[in-house]
Amino acid sequence: MNLIARVATEEDLVLIQEIANLNLLSFNPQEKRIGEIEAREFVRGFVDPAATRFTKFEGDEAWQSFLTLNPDFSRSRFYLDIYTRPGAKTLPQTLDLALEIARAGSPDFQLWLGVHSNDREYKELLEGKGFSLLRKYWTMQMDLPSTQSRFQSTGEIREIDLDNPQELRSFYEVNQDSFSKHFGFMPRPYGNWCEIVLRDREDLNMRVWLISLDGHDVGFLDCDDELLYEQSGYVSGLGVRQNFHGRGLGEALLRHAIEVNIGLGRSKLCLNVDAGNESGALRLYEKVGMRPISEWHQYENVNWSKLG
Repeated sequence: MNLIARVATEEDLVLIQEIANLNLLSFNPQEKRIGEIEAREFVRGFVDPAATRFTKFEGDEAWQSFLTLNPDFSRSRFYLDIYTRPGAKTLPQTLDLALEIARAGSPDFQLWLGVHSNDREYKELLEGKGFSLLRKYWTMQMDLPSTQSRFQSTGEIREIDLDNPQELRSFYEVNQDSFSKHFGFMPRPYGNWCEIVLRDREDLNMRVWLISLDGHDVGFLDCDDELLYEQSGYVSGLGVRQNFHGRGLGEALLRHAIEVNIGLGRSKLCLNVDAGNESGALRLYEKVGMRPISEWHQYENVNWSKLG
């Protein structure tokens, strides 16, 4: 059967959400649904402009799948996600199309593919092509109480003004140092990093807090409205400088996120975490009451560009 593809645009956000959520809920009825903000990011790109395509077989009335290939030029890496309607047979050909688009773009890039942990068909397809499991990630969530509680913070926490160049630079330095030993981290140039942060402020209503000790900024927290449609707050980033681990700063920041989102009237708080993170993040999240609600796997084949 011949595969037909067309470019997805921002006029297709409802269709993207429909396919993605049918796919996700078929694997896990408790899975976080894709909202309008994330659907728009699938089209625009999470870092740099994405290649997003709908696919179906000739003769099909409805589009059956979509792929979103997200490049990160500063890190020479592609991130690929494919969502397919339950029962559709387009996955193998859609994957081949994605590989073709990636090869035509930058065959020397790394290619990391996201797969739901319960998607056996996709994992078997990838393993048959020589891809192997690279990393596991969890989505974690907690129910928020209706009232704020008292917590004695370690350090001084302040919300920063992202239009202030000095504070933006401090956020950058803390962010890069905090993540410097995380899996897959590569330093991002300041100008490119600023573009992403300021875009997320506009598109996601991202807010940022820094925590300081003795007048020095040593940790950060950023939250956004990506999951607002579910009345959930979202911690998009949290980190502490390498030399300041073990002082309770991460817990102070996370508890601040809880208080902020209670104040906003949110009923839940959510974040994503690398299940192999060695910084103690998982223990911290569990300590404050968060629990895993879904699991994603990341696959890689270093010779992906040579696949037929």
